[in-house]
Amino acid sequence: MEIKKDPPGTMKLSLGPLLYYWPRQKALDFYAETAASDAVDIVYLGETVCARRHELRLEDWLDIAARLAAAGKEVVLSTQALIESESDLRTLRRITGTMAFRIEANDMGAVRLLAAAGRHDWIAGPTLNVFNPATLALLVDEGARRWVAPPEMAGENVAALRAGMPRPIETEIFAHGRLPLAYSARCFTARHYNLQKDTCAFRCLRDRDGMVLRTREGEPFLTLNGIQTQSARVHNLLADLPAIAGRAEILRISPQSAHTLEIAALFRAALDARLAPRAAFATSLALIPEVPCNGFWHGRPGHEHVPAAPVAPETISPRPPAVAALCPAPAAVSGPAPAPLRLLPTSARARLAQTLREVRIPAFTVPAPLARLGMRLPRFPPALALTVALNLVPQAILPRAVLSPLAGRRLRVCVLDAGIDLDFTLGANGRFHPCRAGMPADLAISAELRDFIALARREEDADTLFFSRRLRMEGDTGLGVLVKNTLDAVDWNIFR
Repeated sequence: MEIKKDPPGTMKLSLGPLLYYWPRQKALDFYAETAASDAVDIVYLGETVCARRHELRLEDWLDIAARLAAAGKEVVLSTQALIESESDLRTLRRITGTMAFRIEANDMGAVRLLAAAGRHDWIAGPTLNVFNPATLALLVDEGARRWVAPPEMAGENVAALRAGMPRPIETEIFAHGRLPLAYSARCFTARHYNLQKDTCAFRCLRDRDGMVLRTREGEPFLTLNGIQTQSARVHNLLADLPAIAGRAEILRISPQSAHTLEIAALFRAALDARLAPRAAFATSLALIPEVPCNGFWHGRPGHEHVPAAPVAPETISPRPPAVAALCPAPAAVSGPAPAPLRLLPTSARARLAQTLREVRIPAFTVPAPLARLGMRLPRFPPALALTVALNLVPQAILPRAVLSPLAGRRLRVCVLDAGIDLDFTLGANGRFHPCRAGMPADLAISAELRDFIALARREEDADTLFFSRRLRMEGDTGLGVLVKNTLDAVDWNIFR
């Protein structure tokens, strides 16, 4: 098989194998859309998790592969990670005997079959757990021409392994998606429903992004996907793209039930320098099912999120129209100062802007007696005061059009150290209104008073507060991301 060569320095995007169990038509529609996508270069196909998943059989995967290849994609057939039966072995033999497409070997049985067939074009999959140059060199001798680094491997270790190889090898890293952490002979999803693995009733079809496990405190912990255990948080290396350069030739995106190709479009825009990586990352937060993480890449616990180094504003490219249409996000507000501020002399407005930028909120906590009083007060008056204040904020600072998805949704701000919960909503007329307490909220945001003030002034970053557990969001995280992006877009220079 002739392998297409790309120009040196060109970084490609791949779609990893579908890890979840989707209905047949949804999977077919997804790959039809993938064929039409300009962002994706390589597509991995096949069932890698559970042999009982039969919505798509091998013949279906081969048909999809042919269609994708006709659309100009490089197609790779992925083998199952855990071979448990003679039936699994027969399927493995059929896949490794397919000469029309490259093969991703996900267990050593597949490696042996490919080597015995004299194949010298296959890919060493992530579940082979290659962590040192000697192991990788052995696989290269057996015919591997690309390897996928284990998701838990740090970027520095990837670079060191590549440097230790006697000759270069194409490297692919897991760049986006829930992290596949482990496989087991037991099916955790079936066990959750008190079913046996062999009589599971295909309950995985109900969970198109897996089943999230939470701690007693309500924090996402792990995701169950049949026999596979995944992270609850979404591994996202969009903001880390500058640090990946030179360490990999391919970035893998793991399919999720919605917005996968929009995520791929953001990666492509960032790789093509049409969108700054940090801006692409910020836009992607509204497109993922859970908060992001990137700890493994930085040599830290995988659930952690390490913020990317700041990028100078002049290096941030404008959002391209195609990505803007796919992933609308709040634009930075700018323009003339609000009418009341224009009454001030220019020098006074400049001093006000300088003060807002430079004066930091000191550390403080609401005194306990005041907190106890706050807990006993009626909830409606403080919520009314908050909405009156929000309605006084000029459109240039708090654009109602950007916040329109909040209309009719019940929001709650919990000021933890003051013992106050404020329930309110955004009306269709663009004005905020208080809500009576006692009803569930679509989005609840909790923090101490000082952190809320610092967040509103952009003195503190929402991601930093979140990952230090000083800020909590519960409910519709998409709404939370919208609020966060709106605060990030506030330009205090409006006061000049």
